[in-house]
Amino acid sequence: MLRTPAAPELAVQLAVDLGVSETFARLLANRGFTTIEQVHDFLEPSMDRLLDAFTMRDMDLAVTRVLRAVDDREQILVYGDYDVDGITSTSLLTATLTALGAKVTYFIPDRIRDGYGLSERGVDVARKRRVKLIITADCGITATNEVKLAKAAGIEVLVTDHHEPLGELPEAVAVLNPKRKDCPYPFKDLAGVGVVFKLVQGLAARRPDALPPSFVLGHLDLVALGTIADVVPLLGENRIFAKIGLEQLCTSEKPGIVALKEVAGLKTRRVESGHVAYILAPRINAAGRLGNAESGVRLLLSTEPHAAAVIAESLEEDNTNRKKIDESTLEDALAQLRAYGPELPPAIVLWSDRWHPGVLGIVASRLIERFHRPTILIACDGDEGKGSGRSVPGFDVHQALQECSDHLIGFGGHSYAAGLTILSENLESFRDRLCAVVQSRIRPDDYIPKLAIDGPILLDDLNEALVQFLDRLSPFGIGNAEPLFIADDVRLASPPMVVSRNHLKMSIRQNGREMDCIGFGMGHMAGPLSTEAGRISVAFVPTINVWQNRARLQLKLRDIQVR
Repeated sequence: MLRTPAAPELAVQLAVDLGVSETFARLLANRGFTTIEQVHDFLEPSMDRLLDAFTMRDMDLAVTRVLRAVDDREQILVYGDYDVDGITSTSLLTATLTALGAKVTYFIPDRIRDGYGLSERGVDVARKRRVKLIITADCGITATNEVKLAKAAGIEVLVTDHHEPLGELPEAVAVLNPKRKDCPYPFKDLAGVGVVFKLVQGLAARRPDALPPSFVLGHLDLVALGTIADVVPLLGENRIFAKIGLEQLCTSEKPGIVALKEVAGLKTRRVESGHVAYILAPRINAAGRLGNAESGVRLLLSTEPHAAAVIAESLEEDNTNRKKIDESTLEDALAQLRAYGPELPPAIVLWSDRWHPGVLGIVASRLIERFHRPTILIACDGDEGKGSGRSVPGFDVHQALQECSDHLIGFGGHSYAAGLTILSENLESFRDRLCAVVQSRIRPDDYIPKLAIDGPILLDDLNEALVQFLDRLSPFGIGNAEPLFIADDVRLASPPMVVSRNHLKMSIRQNGREMDCIGFGMGHMAGPLSTEAGRISVAFVPTINVWQNRARLQLKLRDIQVR
């Protein structure tokens, strides 16, 4: 479908005001920009436009308590989560406290043994380490009982989190979370690492000698990793973090980042948001999914290249094993779905005692790509199951779980991703209840995936200047979709081929202009296209492909329609 176009006169006015082509101006207008100031703020993200950290509720309390712990030489424990957001949050906070001269250690729970968030075992670890202050990173907003347990042991807790509160807040010394109903902080969509970064900003304002601007700016590579990996909207402050942080990822001299890029094959490439989401993040995540997530923190905090290389190689091995488990889990889930026949339920809820809980989120995302409906997969272990859920645009899976909470032991997350714990005896009733919730909110037409297309364009109008402008709109993700065009009435200029891992490669022609195309994961379309001699339409993103030091335009295909 075409994006709802902005008023034509708005695009014309932006073109005049900005001195750009109407194609450029239409892209901006379609994204809601109406003034030069809005466009400049978006195209030129700046640290100067970050919000005042102290407008976040409890920030003054949090900064004061941390600095007292530093000055009094109290033992601090950074308690993180086992995903990329949690690992980068833990790394950033640990590095900051170390720079302040604090006595600090960190702890990442085991996904299977401890589950998500602050746990009783985590409090026991803190007690054995003689900790006086626990600072959570990307977790803790629902840990009311665990915070009480810590207080009873003489340990104070400071919560930094971005997940949805469920009502009662923990009795912590401070709770930093922009999603608190009583928090005036205007930007609500920070990732966990973004909330930690705001704490770092607050600490830097009070201790500028220990945390100079170079320190704060120098850790935006970690903030970009966690923000992009957690699939939060890449708007507002998140866009600033992602845009500037990606630039730092390209030039970072941190041994851990260098080693990670090396094993991922990105050492000499410009790192983009897609590289973070699909190449770097899975490797950092791999340890938390299958083994000890603390190796991800050790990698990011490493100061010695050889040690970093060893950890990175270990993560690469974990990621290879994770892929094999992913594939078998996906095959098993698809087999279960085939039992439903051609009519799938409103929501996909599947479970098995053969599944590894560490890969369920990834497999759920792959099922959503195929079937475009909210999906929850649950790994059962005796009387209990642990699940991960993913959602589609416009449906809040966290809110849906709240409406099913009487079937659950516990749950948490945000609108696009959530986790849960459930008694095995409640699985079927939970599935039925969730399907009812989804059916009441989603229309049948919503199950059909749609491409938001910016408009038609002629192949003759494609050039490097357009691609360079599109690059200024990056990084792309939730809230800032990659610009997408459609070319109608084109013909094949070369036979379609399947290359590498099921990728479609072909050339198209329109009015004498030929263009190379690549369709990632679209190899299944080669057969039907080979028998089609007529005209087709293609939806695509124009890119510049560099091969053997030669740069040329190439269309990255998103869909093909045979006329």
